[in-house]
Amino acid sequence: METSPSVDPVPARPEGAGLLTRLRPYARPVLIAGIVITVVAAVLLVVVMALDAFNATVYSVGGKNISDATDEARSLRDQFLGAKIGAIVALVVGGVALVVSVAVMYATRGLDADDDGDDLGYDELAGE
Repeated sequence: METSPSVDPVPARPEGAGLLTRLRPYARPVLIAGIVITVVAAVLLVVVMALDAFNATVYSVGGKNISDATDEARSLRDQFLGAKIGAIVALVVGGVALVVSVAVMYATRGLDADDDGDDLGYDELAGE
């Protein structure tokens, strides 16, 4: 009895660009991390701006101006500078991560390894 060569039951799927298919498994976790980083950085930036405005308001109650050239006014203006820069950098990094991960997921949307091409109906999903 002759044996026939084994036939691959899964049809050949189209191969996308090599780099995109290698990045596909990391796209969803990077998307989630990008969302978290962006939201946290936005909240941090809003809080820092509110604190900065509050400090300027309290400082100006005594008749002083926050835009004066005095050392005290300069130190109040620069008090949250590091947090502002950090929040803006985190917003940019989170935004880039969001855009890149969405682009990779969109470019490789037809390359799901688990997709066998069979669509299930309601009866099959409900177990009837």
